[in-house]
Amino acid sequence: MVPLNTLAEVIKAADRDLKLTMMEIGAAQVGDVKEPFRALLDAFPGSQIVAFELDKQLCANLNRTGPRGIRYYPVALGRREETRPLYETVHPMCTSLLKPNEALLSCFNNLEVAMLKSIGSVDTISLDRFAGDTGVRDVDFIKIDIQGAELEVLEGGATTLRDTVAVVSEVEFVPLYSGQPLFGDVCRFLSEQGLMFHKFLGLAGRTVRPTIVNDDPNFAVQHLWADAVFIRDLLRLSELTSPKLLKLSLLSNLYGSPDLTFHCLNLYDKQCGTKVLQTLLER
Repeated sequence: MVPLNTLAEVIKAADRDLKLTMMEIGAAQVGDVKEPFRALLDAFPGSQIVAFELDKQLCANLNRTGPRGIRYYPVALGRREETRPLYETVHPMCTSLLKPNEALLSCFNNLEVAMLKSIGSVDTISLDRFAGDTGVRDVDFIKIDIQGAELEVLEGGATTLRDTVAVVSEVEFVPLYSGQPLFGDVCRFLSEQGLMFHKFLGLAGRTVRPTIVNDDPNFAVQHLWADAVFIRDLLRLSELTSPKLLKLSLLSNLYGSPDLTFHCLNLYDKQCGTKVLQTLLER
């Protein structure tokens, strides 16, 4: 991968006003997790992250103490505007609009955190409605992790997705929540929006009880979920505007795809008559 400061320097020489608008849906950080795309806030001043988290007090604290450029909204996104059950789990990070599939969860080691604790309710709003109400436009990137409800949020954001060059979504391979869409469902919908599957960022899972493999209760014999990267269809990248090509090149590099970074810069040079890729390779 190209160091971000080197790539950013070359790109800003080509487009000094480049700014990104990104969304982080399900923004509470677990442990020391640091999302790669957040580094773009410093690299490209004026960029912004629109972040969503249900806990109002947490949002208020994050807005007061968090990094510049991130705005947190205590908003529940869904397919449409409606009141929904909210299934609160043993660990808040597993809380979902969908009911935990406890019969399946109990088959695996160390998934007690996802068991049902209580049922509340929440008012949801579609992503497109939120964007229209708040004036958030031209969203370049979406990171989404909301425990099985990713597809319905994406379905409620079809208009927003028209401008999006990349999506990183948590996906499941088995229904850990009752009736939840699986990876194939998310992949099919995003393909219909012009976003193709690119790769997985690791594969997570568990072992089937009562066996524990390698003394690790989290050992992933059975693959259960992953973060999946989706990008604009490779066959239509030449239709992107030049700023969008630069943005996809940055995001690709952050998520470990330097080949796609170079491909985007090559297309940019053909559009603009520049030598950005050559300059980068010389560095």
